[in-house]
Amino acid sequence: MTATEPTTPEPAAVNGQDQATDEQVIPAEHLGDLLEGAIRKAVGARIDAKAKEIAEGVVAVMLTPEVMAGMRETAIYETELALNPPIKPEPEPEPEPVAPAEEEQPEPPQKRHRSVKAFVEDYVAEIYRREVSKPGSEKTLRWCPEWWKHGEAAGRFKAMWRAFEALRLGESVEPSKWWLDHFDLHMDRLLDPHNGPFKYCSVLDGHSDKLCKLPCVPAPEAAFGEGADENATSDNPFEYITAGGLVVPVSRPVRSRIAWEIPE
Repeated sequence: MTATEPTTPEPAAVNGQDQATDEQVIPAEHLGDLLEGAIRKAVGARIDAKAKEIAEGVVAVMLTPEVMAGMRETAIYETELALNPPIKPEPEPEPEPVAPAEEEQPEPPQKRHRSVKAFVEDYVAEIYRREVSKPGSEKTLRWCPEWWKHGEAAGRFKAMWRAFEALRLGESVEPSKWWLDHFDLHMDRLLDPHNGPFKYCSVLDGHSDKLCKLPCVPAPEAAFGEGADENATSDNPFEYITAGGLVVPVSRPVRSRIAWEIPE
């Protein structure tokens, strides 16, 4: 009788069975964590379900017909806006910059006397009263009733007139300057019986042309520099303006010499 040897399992099978057994074994220290996680998951699912149930009830109460109509209108408006977006208007051109308004310049004051003629007849003759009519008065003062025939007198009166109009509105020392620096000095020279332009004139005898012009030898053109003739004024070819702006009469007949044109 033949003896039967016991069958020994293959090492692979034994090792596999041992490995499976080891994988199914959960250490005791991890059981608590797994149980706690399962409980939290179950509780969370229950709470979510209850919250969903409550929310559905609240929504059902709040969705009144009015709210539903409003939601419908909003949905229609948003749909139309998505399908037909509004056309953006072209930007308006920027307005052109407006130039700042010029400040209005104050109007120059009106002249008290409109001309030299009016100044002499209406002001000088009225305010500067001296005895020039009696016989013998010409020894101390000389006056010519036809003063405009004297170029020096016409020029001085024009200067006095301009100074008067410039200073008459002053509120400080301007009136005094007019008298002391302008009027008195000019009138003393004009009425001087010995060295004034009216030396041979008088109120009784009238105007006289006895005073002759200063003798002059014609000056060469080079003495005034190149282009001296360009300073001649267009209104009066017998006058020219110096570099300082002074109008000087050029030689002409003595009987018609007038330093400045007298405006009418």
